[in-house]
Amino acid sequence: MSNTMYYGEIAAKISAIIHANHDHVERISRLIGNEHGQEDTIWSICAEAARVFDQIEDLSGEHFIDWHIATDKFAQEVLDCLLMGRRPFIVDMVSMAARSIEHSR
Repeated sequence: MSNTMYYGEIAAKISAIIHANHDHVERISRLIGNEHGQEDTIWSICAEAARVFDQIEDLSGEHFIDWHIATDKFAQEVLDCLLMGRRPFIVDMVSMAARSIEHSR
């Protein structure tokens, strides 16, 4: 049995880390709403980030990674990016995922 995580589990973890602080949620919602209109929500960003991480996990084929640590680090990087007032693009998420996996070896 592999130690990989599933898309829903990854999305839930990212969402939980972002939603752990009510002030962060309000701040991010305000920033996203001002910059991107109604098409982006915290949940859509969490889902997109989870999809990117899940695909990178599938592509990596790494068996010596603690995926739970990697997703924690990845979720924190996504949160940090959002708190800096910028919505991460796919390429940003790919880079974050690679750093998170490297950090978890």
